[in-house]
Amino acid sequence: MLLSSGRQTVDTYLCRVKLIPRQDLTALLSPQQILCGSSHSNRHAIHLLLMLGKTVGGRYQIIRYLGGGGFGRTYLAEDWHLPGKPQCVVKQLKAHVTDEDSLHTARRLFDREAEMLYTLGSHDQIPQLFAHFVENQEFYLVQEYIEGEVLSQELKSGQIMDESLAIALLIDILTTLEFVHQQHVIHRDIKPSNLIRRKGDQKIVLIDFGAVKQIGGQPIVDSEGQTSITVAVGSSGYMPNEQLAGKPRYCSDIYAVGIVGIRALTGLYPNQLTDDPRTGEIVWRDKAQVSGELADIIDKMVRYDYRQRYQSVAELLAVLKNLLPPSHATVIMPMIKAAGLDGQSVWIERGDELFRQQRYREALACYDKAIQIVPDDYLIWFKRSMALENLQAYEEAIASYDRVTQIQPDDYLAWFKRGKALENLRRYEEAVAAYDKVIQIQPENYWAWHDRGRVLEQSQRFDQAVAAYDRAVQLKPDFQLAVDSRKRVLSQLRQVDELYELQHYEEAIASCDRTIQATPDDSLAWLMRGMALEKLHQYESAIASYDRVVEIQPEDHLAWFKRGTLLEQLKRYKEAVLSYNKVVQLRPDNHWAWHDRGRVLERLKRYEAALSSYDKAAQLRPDFRTAVEGRQRVLNYMRQGHAQSLPIKVPSVRAKV
Repeated sequence: MLLSSGRQTVDTYLCRVKLIPRQDLTALLSPQQILCGSSHSNRHAIHLLLMLGKTVGGRYQIIRYLGGGGFGRTYLAEDWHLPGKPQCVVKQLKAHVTDEDSLHTARRLFDREAEMLYTLGSHDQIPQLFAHFVENQEFYLVQEYIEGEVLSQELKSGQIMDESLAIALLIDILTTLEFVHQQHVIHRDIKPSNLIRRKGDQKIVLIDFGAVKQIGGQPIVDSEGQTSITVAVGSSGYMPNEQLAGKPRYCSDIYAVGIVGIRALTGLYPNQLTDDPRTGEIVWRDKAQVSGELADIIDKMVRYDYRQRYQSVAELLAVLKNLLPPSHATVIMPMIKAAGLDGQSVWIERGDELFRQQRYREALACYDKAIQIVPDDYLIWFKRSMALENLQAYEEAIASYDRVTQIQPDDYLAWFKRGKALENLRRYEEAVAAYDKVIQIQPENYWAWHDRGRVLEQSQRFDQAVAAYDRAVQLKPDFQLAVDSRKRVLSQLRQVDELYELQHYEEAIASCDRTIQATPDDSLAWLMRGMALEKLHQYESAIASYDRVVEIQPEDHLAWFKRGTLLEQLKRYKEAVLSYNKVVQLRPDNHWAWHDRGRVLERLKRYEAALSSYDKAAQLRPDFRTAVEGRQRVLNYMRQGHAQSLPIKVPSVRAKV
């Protein structure tokens, strides 16, 4: 009956069981949520019916639905374990995963975020966390209920705030945000609906931290077991570009607070503002009655390039407080004027929600509706492009990214994403050009250099690919992906010497093995193989490689020398002497070979022969200090008559390349 009868049946049922007053039904469900024949809306209604009156966590009874979205639902509840049954807020977060490993990861992430919320709740203007638990594979947070009004109600469409009150509002928000950042937390979803003006003292309370929404987002475990989300957490209009790209910074929160300030001063929603086509900065001053000092501060808060914004809340608060009059009392904010509002924000928010739910085709339709209203909003075009990309409609996505770059030519992220889409279509030349554009805008973008290298590698331009990977590693030496990519290409090119110089010894050995398989008598490959094995301390295998070298090239003095060094290292002194003998036979002027021969003979207590070798090394190079010291050491013992009885402390072998 309920599944097919729509709003009227739900209305009657709710009132009959007295779970919720009739006048509160509009807060529970909007007319759009339950339509006759809509299974999704009816499922939503049934879920709410089942939750109302339910007790979770053994003590929190749900009494009212407060709101929700793709990440979960929020309810008002009563705590039946405390006197007077005080009210609290219960947030139900459902992880969209079912396998044990993913649920375990979700639980770990949930516990971590709960610990963060517990710490933050020590601040007077952040709700306290009372409890967190998992029940029936659903995650619950229980927080302090803040009685008051969300700022979005104060800043209704067209309402404009006085400058002094706007300054007070910004300072109030930022004072709390400073504490948040001191805990090494980025809020990520600051907007008017996440700011509550508390009824008792009129202070602004900061709620709904974006990090917690990861629990209730789409699949949170990737193929490598790393926590991830489908799209950046945040809200349209209040989220800067770097956050949209999934790389939020502390100044991303400062950007969001700046947008709140602009909305308070202009009465306009973010989507009603335009950008300067030359700079990409938001144009808003002409729509507000504001002093140059405050306008300059807000402009810096909302710079397109995060590096040009205030980098800390403390720095920002210092300049804002200079604008305050000598004394100030917080009052309820009067509103004046009115400006028009179109439906663009509704379509954008609906599209963002559908995107978070991975319903990309439906999200695309919403973004198209928003574009019909405001055709030149580059951010909507960008979101439209991402939806198309997720649908693997790469040709259309490229056309959409083209529109972004027409409106905002220096949007590096659009060029970057365009390059990736072209790469998926194997249009490598165009992809390289797109990555080149990113590098032109951001020369130190190591990801762009890496991806440029990858495309060059795919198009078999290996030397250029190595150069691109080199640049990525120069910019970020611990960029392991670029290091591995460079190793792969060098191995394909069989550039063993470069692999060796870069200390990629295992890859150098593998490359040598491929060469040897094709050409078994390649003495250079055997030599490099031995040298790489030596660096990995695999001495026996290295000696075997050097044996193969001298078998192919009996006069390769370097192989004989390195063979002798390793034999000495393994204390196989008699064999080492034979190798050094071969070196001095091939290269009589090699002072190091004479020196090392002397050292091994000294260890064998053949002191006359050792002295002769040290003498020869010193003759070839008079300033050869270790040879002179070795000669003197042997002479001293021979003069004292201990040559055949006392051990001599001989310096350890030093490996030489």
